[in-house]
Amino acid sequence: MDFTDWLALYRFQRKRHNPARSFLRSLRKDLRRVHSRALLSRYIGPDAKGIEIGCGETTIAPIRQTLLSDGYESHAGALSLAKAVFPAEAIPNRDSNFDFLLSEHVLEHLPDPIRALKEWKRVLKPGGVLFLFLPHPERTFDRARPVTRLEHLIEDHARQVGPEEDAHWEEWKGKVLGLGLASHYQKFSKQETLKNNLIHRHVFTPESCKKLLAHLEFEVLESMDPVPDREDSFALVARRSL
Repeated sequence: MDFTDWLALYRFQRKRHNPARSFLRSLRKDLRRVHSRALLSRYIGPDAKGIEIGCGETTIAPIRQTLLSDGYESHAGALSLAKAVFPAEAIPNRDSNFDFLLSEHVLEHLPDPIRALKEWKRVLKPGGVLFLFLPHPERTFDRARPVTRLEHLIEDHARQVGPEEDAHWEEWKGKVLGLGLASHYQKFSKQETLKNNLIHRHVFTPESCKKLLAHLEFEVLESMDPVPDREDSFALVARRSL
């Protein structure tokens, strides 16, 4: 973790705490995400250039080597770190442009994960590496929901579903909001939730995500479940075929 990355972490803490406490928190191993950063460093060389999709307020990406992007300028009123704003499914870069792509807790929000992954594959160089961090249903508010089947994702992709698709809303309303889970989402209307992709439209496990990546001809290199410094999550590392 170089100084630029540490400074980004410190600035993130400063949004919430005074300077002294922010500094002390920036030294905490769990907040520095040392395990996640180590996972990335095993595959990212010093000259590699990458992109993060949906970086939000903070990042584990090596900032000097990464284009930080987001679909929104702010999340819940907090400004994103993103230097570029565009949809996850429409990246304004040429084919085979990046050595790596990082996404944390984005894919589950998207109406058509296959469309997104095809786009992410497009901008990766042959042999480029994809890092996916996703919430595990057993450790999140998705615990009462069924895992999304690959067949369902294929059907959604064939139908070219968009943000207005509300089939997932009914399940979310009944098995998350209806059970008193995800209380921070209770204040948003159905329209806001769908328009801004707040809902977890899909539920993944490591095995279901591996099947999805295999369907799109990614080679899974490594998995981590749980992620030690983000215990609600699992992580997969995959390579674009040559």
